[in-house]
Amino acid sequence: MKRKWMLPAAAVALSLVTTLVVIGYLQSLRKGVTRGAPVKTEAVVFAKRSIAQRQIIGADALEMRQVPLGAVHPQAVRRIENAANRVAVAPIFADEQVLLPKLAPVGLTAGLSYVLPKGKRAMTIAVNEVVGVAGFVVPGDRVDVVATVNVKDESFTKVVLQDVEVLALAQNVEQKPGEKPRVTTSATLALTPEQTEVLAQTDTSGKVRLVLRPYGVSDVVPTPGQSVETAMGRT
Repeated sequence: MKRKWMLPAAAVALSLVTTLVVIGYLQSLRKGVTRGAPVKTEAVVFAKRSIAQRQIIGADALEMRQVPLGAVHPQAVRRIENAANRVAVAPIFADEQVLLPKLAPVGLTAGLSYVLPKGKRAMTIAVNEVVGVAGFVVPGDRVDVVATVNVKDESFTKVVLQDVEVLALAQNVEQKPGEKPRVTTSATLALTPEQTEVLAQTDTSGKVRLVLRPYGVSDVVPTPGQSVETAMGRT
């Protein structure tokens, strides 16, 4: 009889010992993970909110954050004073590391020459608020330029430039002797050297208007142009 109950008892004891051994092993693994080497971090400058291109960066828009070494950008700014009061030459988004290439050199103001795309030139033209869309265009928008000129004593209108970036807009008050003051708007566009020639010639020879393009649309559509006769459907 003793032999009959000794075998089950031995099996139970063995299973308990095995369970304890497994539990002890798992706990040792958990402690090993917990006691692993801490992740090394470095403090870098982040943008607390979005900073627009050509904007002077205030110290209140920046903060220091700890970042794992592997996630630190090689050109990240390490001190707030190295970025504060400088001009952003490219947009800096909220929660983004502030990078040195996005900052104008120390002491330089927010001039267009530091944000002008490579290969482009900045050219300013007057835009009539009544016949154009200057009141609805903001810097960063893309526009087409429509010119109306006289060709052999006949008025002719054509889209001369397409998908042009607007760099800046400005308003000036003009007043001639004996006339009431009027507000004129000027638009500064980013153009290739060849496009500056086209715009200068058409602006001198006639009138130009800006046509606002939808966001994200960059296709160029060939147009034949319109004379008075073709526009009225007479030919």
